[in-house]
Amino acid sequence: MANCISSLTRRGFLAGSAAAGLLMPFGATWAAAPRKGGELRLAMAGGSSDNSLDPRAFTQQMQRVVGVAVCNQLVEILPDGTLVPELAERWESDDAINWTLHIRQDVSFHNGKTLEADDVVYSINLHRGENTTSGAKSLFGVIAEIAVNGRYEVSLKLDSANAEFMRTFADYHAMIVPKGFEDWTNLIGTGGYTLESFEPGIRATLNRNSNYWKADRAHVERVDLTVVNDATARVAALQSGHADIINQVDRKVAAFIGRNPSLELVRSPGAVHWTFICAFNAEPTSNNHVRQALKYGCDRQAMLDVVMGGLGALGNDHPISPDNPYFNGALEQRSFDPDRAKFHLKEAGLAEFSLDLYTSDAALPEAVSLSEVYQSKTVAAGIKLNVIRRPADGYWSDTWMKKPFAVSSWLNRPIDQTFSLIYGTGSAWNESYWSNDRFDKLLAEGKATLDFDKRREIYGELQRILHDEGPSVIPIFADFLDAKSTRIKGFEPSGVSDLSGDRIIERVWIEE
Repeated sequence: MANCISSLTRRGFLAGSAAAGLLMPFGATWAAAPRKGGELRLAMAGGSSDNSLDPRAFTQQMQRVVGVAVCNQLVEILPDGTLVPELAERWESDDAINWTLHIRQDVSFHNGKTLEADDVVYSINLHRGENTTSGAKSLFGVIAEIAVNGRYEVSLKLDSANAEFMRTFADYHAMIVPKGFEDWTNLIGTGGYTLESFEPGIRATLNRNSNYWKADRAHVERVDLTVVNDATARVAALQSGHADIINQVDRKVAAFIGRNPSLELVRSPGAVHWTFICAFNAEPTSNNHVRQALKYGCDRQAMLDVVMGGLGALGNDHPISPDNPYFNGALEQRSFDPDRAKFHLKEAGLAEFSLDLYTSDAALPEAVSLSEVYQSKTVAAGIKLNVIRRPADGYWSDTWMKKPFAVSSWLNRPIDQTFSLIYGTGSAWNESYWSNDRFDKLLAEGKATLDFDKRREIYGELQRILHDEGPSVIPIFADFLDAKSTRIKGFEPSGVSDLSGDRIIERVWIEE
């Protein structure tokens, strides 16, 4: 066990020591013509009036993009999926339980305070404890002990072994702020940009940090982010030149953008999965036969073809995508089968039934269209879905986790985080309130298993449990689609999320 972890952490250490080398794909591109200056304008979906810059409350992309521009994290995931150091210069563990983090010594916050281990411990503790309001509580709750070992060293002890624990610090809640910081309307970090203004659900403005410790990042001088939740309005802003970059491009206009010589489509394959949530704590979706009927009543191929234009892959009612090394390819691919849906309805004591489906483009641009395709197909299975459209503003606070059957979406995450956050008993973001003792036990076992093949076997069984008993109808793994002006350079698609894994601001530059 110790040898395996030592090998893993030596690789982590070498990554830390050679961070600049690992960034060479960026550096090589930027060395050709990385122009400093200019104003970057983003028209973004993913913001509402209830947004906060408190990292504990991050849910939408506007918050994440601003947060990661103003703050740094301990680690960073590059567009190719590589985990590299950011504020944690290196780390070690011999047993995947006890970890030592070495913090960079050449970094200052925007207010002039030097980054130290105390700041890291404070930032991590925002997401720990019974009273935390953080959506990442279950991720950081595994830390049994945390301590400052010196000015630039932090020690951690987990409640159980987790070979992939360092990826937790790439979660978008895990922003590093000064010790004792609480003024979330005026967020301060160590990032490439300082916050000038933030109007929830409307806009944010940022200015370049001239003292940024990353010499090869943060090229543009000023950033203007405007919330534009309407997909048509975002495309219009890009076409007219009022925006340089937009996210969540509607699939129906993707080909049109690709034919425009002044615009470019940026595609991130399979980077998000979409979910129809069956609440485990409400009737009738607490009944697994009802959930199975909803799964067999879903024509996922029609959704992929008609709504997505083929820009994605079929889902199989668990959150692990086909290109994930842990993917369980032995499970039967669930397909549209009205007769089997009717069988499960009969087993639930229902000849037919009606169910409200809550949907919103806050979850995804195609949410309403997907819901309508779902509605049109379930009729053959004796299921009447009443599609209820909710506005994007406030959807995550007044509908998500509050209605028995609703639309949701999830970014790609490390597999243990995916299982823990969405399905772990007691997780703040267990959107269905699902609880399964065997699932929880196997998840704990999988995290502690250092042998990859054994861990893959365990995680494969977790996928089977969700496929057969779980609360999620997952029809599609969707490609993220962004679009940009051709004068924007350095934009690389990422498997983490759209907008280059939320890190678009510090990665791109403007070529006039």
